Amino acid sequence: MENISNQLSYVKGLMEGMKFDDKSNEGKIFKALLSVLDEINESIDDLYDYQDEVAEQVDLIDEDLAAVEEELLDCDECDCDDCCDDDEYYEVECPECHEIVCVDEDTLLKDEDIYCPNCKTKIDIDFDDCDCDDCCGCDDEE
Repeated sequence: MENISNQLSYVKGLMEGMKFDDKSNEGKIFKALLSVLDEINESIDDLYDYQDEVAEQVDLIDEDLAAVEEELLDCDECDCDDCCDDDEYYEVECPECHEIVCVDEDTLLKDEDIYCPNCKTKIDIDFDDCDCDDCCGCDDEE
């Protein structure tokens, strides 16, 4: 961008050095052309400034999104013992692709449908096959 500004200044200097007559037809045309070029130069400067601002905002959004993705992926790809200390999680194996899926206790108790994030297969959990003595409050992980 500086190159355009420098060239424009050079042309203005040439015109002043050549002592163009502002009252002549040619002088009026050159003066009007320089005025238009000045406006274009200022508009381009404004666009570059705006582009820099937008690029900074996009970088900040990208950083925030990366932090969110890291938090979500850390939780989805974890061993359930290390993840999300607030709730209790259980590992369930998908019958189709054998992916290990972490399921929280609330989802199990609400009897919500569970789908494998890898192959989208519905995972059925049958509590009737439990071998523990304290059924319906089972501590065994599936």
